Amino acid sequence: MELFPGMRIINSFPALYIEPLDLLVISDLHLGFEGIMSEQGVFLPKVQFTKLIEIIGKVLQEVEAENLLINGDLKHEFSETTYHEFKEVGDFLTFAKERFKRVIVIKGNHDNFIIYVTKRYGAELYDELNLRGFYFLHGHKPIDWKRKFNCLIIGHEHPSIVLFDEIGGKEKVKCFLYGEVMGKKLIVMPAMSYFAYGTDINLIPRSELLSPILKEIEVDSLKAVGLIEGEQLLRFPTILELKKAQRLVE
Repeated sequence: MELFPGMRIINSFPALYIEPLDLLVISDLHLGFEGIMSEQGVFLPKVQFTKLIEIIGKVLQEVEAENLLINGDLKHEFSETTYHEFKEVGDFLTFAKERFKRVIVIKGNHDNFIIYVTKRYGAELYDELNLRGFYFLHGHKPIDWKRKFNCLIIGHEHPSIVLFDEIGGKEKVKCFLYGEVMGKKLIVMPAMSYFAYGTDINLIPRSELLSPILKEIEVDSLKAVGLIEGEQLLRFPTILELKKAQRLVE
């Protein structure tokens, strides 16, 4: 499904293909998460890395992208790069370098000390990057909308939609957000992390969003596309219309 001309979601995966750049974009991998949690006494099955490799393999069966961009939070721990992260990030970058001509990492708020790993494995590292009008940054810092770009692509928020049934049951699904802001296109990426479902966009007030970029715009004017692996994409109207349909607002 195309969000904008030349920019499409690959099946029901949290991945965006930008045809003019021959670029696959993913965001918020949070590698090393299970290891960090085990150090805190919370034991989770170590499935995230395997799932990530599996998803990228399936995506590449659909599009033979030459380039890969990770739009922030490649790793999970804030303060340092732990053994678990160093190994998983290294293994992932080795995998990526074997399959893509160019591997780009945009630095997220979790990516402290990531330069030592990206440099070792030959990945490019930027705080932000403008490629022919496609402006990539993680989304944890404000931006100036007057800057020259056509489309802004961010992560950080981990957007999701909460769906309700007739008897009060609910299901949370990851989603893309997209729309136009101040005459420019905006795409908010869902998290690639298996464990990160994130912000309930249709439930929480704008003031409680994570990204300062989203806090300053009318998020309710954006549209959403929900992702359930193996199922058809869930196309939603604007967030405001969804809230009205769910009787969350008048």
